[in-house]
Amino acid sequence: MDCSEAIKTRRSIREYSSRPVSQEHLDRVLEAARLAPSATNRQPWRFVLLTDPEIKKSLSGAVPQRFVLEAPALFVCCLDRRAYTGNMVRKRMDELIQAGAISRESAGYIYNRKMPENASEVALPAAAYIDLGIAVQNMVIQATALGLGSCWVRLFNPQQFHEILKLPPEIEVVALLPLGYPEQSPPPRPRLRREDIMLEIGL
Repeated sequence: MDCSEAIKTRRSIREYSSRPVSQEHLDRVLEAARLAPSATNRQPWRFVLLTDPEIKKSLSGAVPQRFVLEAPALFVCCLDRRAYTGNMVRKRMDELIQAGAISRESAGYIYNRKMPENASEVALPAAAYIDLGIAVQNMVIQATALGLGSCWVRLFNPQQFHEILKLPPEIEVVALLPLGYPEQSPPPRPRLRREDIMLEIGL
């Protein structure tokens, strides 16, 4: 399945077969996230992969929608504040300069910003959530191309996930991505027309 077909046929799946997802497929979905672009190449995304039914059962009080934990695999999608500390930003800038993606002069504007060195002091910027969204979209499209279903989920208690999974304090749980073989085939949802999404400018 090519990319255009995967985008057209992707659906939010809320009913899954109990058939397990192979490690090869899970690796390919994660690789799609790893290769995603991000602002100044900070790559702030981090993931927890849950396939153990007992671990998922321990999270039942944190998710009102049963299908999320009934899916054979569940990616817990997170952000890492350490990606926005001064040392890490300087490292990423050096990588971009060496790759010829940005000039040293341009990088200087970012070097001169006041950036915390301690991850606990980092307030995640809007770009961090956009970057994670790009990575998760890559995962969704790759999953569709592999014949898997998925559903981007934000209706859950992130603090409970954080506590039960014993994640470090610099990690913020943002979204859930259940994954498995679809047991339903929902029709396409309505979409705006092209002319509805193109804006006129007053020049």
